[in-house]
Amino acid sequence: MRELSIYYCVKCGYYAYYQLAKHAVCPKCAQKMKLLDMPYQTFMDLDLEERDLLLSREILRNCPSVVTRISAPHKAFNQRETIARLSAQVAALEEENQKLNETVAWMHQTIWDMINRQRQPEAR
Repeated sequence: MRELSIYYCVKCGYYAYYQLAKHAVCPKCAQKMKLLDMPYQTFMDLDLEERDLLLSREILRNCPSVVTRISAPHKAFNQRETIARLSAQVAALEEENQKLNETVAWMHQTIWDMINRQRQPEAR
């Protein structure tokens, strides 16, 4: 039989004991839980305050910084940045479209010149 392992949620701090990693999903956040690198018996020998301190340290060490978490929605929904990126992309596409139109016009003219040259000997 497999030994129990300690898993914790990096988002809310919930912890539980599981034998298999596939079962380690936080019931509060529905996120995959992270394995605590400590034997089960050692964790059980800790009192509640030591467990809380240990889990707090693990969460802070493995979790993105507070600034990163606070600025994440801003980065995701930064409309000015998105508009600037899309405007640059539109400008590049318009430039490419202009080059392609010039190429098509040149090819069209070249084909008509060739057709006219072929017709001229027939007309004589």
